[in-house]
Amino acid sequence: MKKRVSILMIAGIAFLLGGCGGQSRGTFLKEKVSDYNISETARRFAEALKPKNYRFIRLVDHEAEANRLKLYLKPTHTLVLNNPKISAKLLDCNPTMAIELPIRVGIYNELNGRTHLVYTNPEYWSLKHNIKDKTCIQLVNLISRDFDAATDAIVKVQP
Repeated sequence: MKKRVSILMIAGIAFLLGGCGGQSRGTFLKEKVSDYNISETARRFAEALKPKNYRFIRLVDHEAEANRLKLYLKPTHTLVLNNPKISAKLLDCNPTMAIELPIRVGIYNELNGRTHLVYTNPEYWSLKHNIKDKTCIQLVNLISRDFDAATDAIVKVQP
């Protein structure tokens, strides 16, 4: 029995560390390098989602908060967005979705100045919140597609 539990624990840990699937689909986090600074990245990403009814709620400037406490922090922001219609339907699917909504997007700089945008892969929510209803899964996939498409706005078009 102990050997079986150990094998299951190892498989579970490997699953968690490796994500839910392939290289780009099914990983827990989605991350993209931006060609713009933090402020412009946040603006472009939020603007790209606006036509799809995602509303900008707030921007948290963690660096400024740290500076007020006389602490050093690389430029780091959290962008908070919500699509009320999709959120209401997802909360109806499973009220535990309240911990994911509104959606938070991290934007940070490396020491070399490169800006990154990162968010939880919405497809992971179906596993985390045991969402099995076809309509609810379609909503999760819609958010995933919307966010993937919005990341195009943070990359300069090459001629």
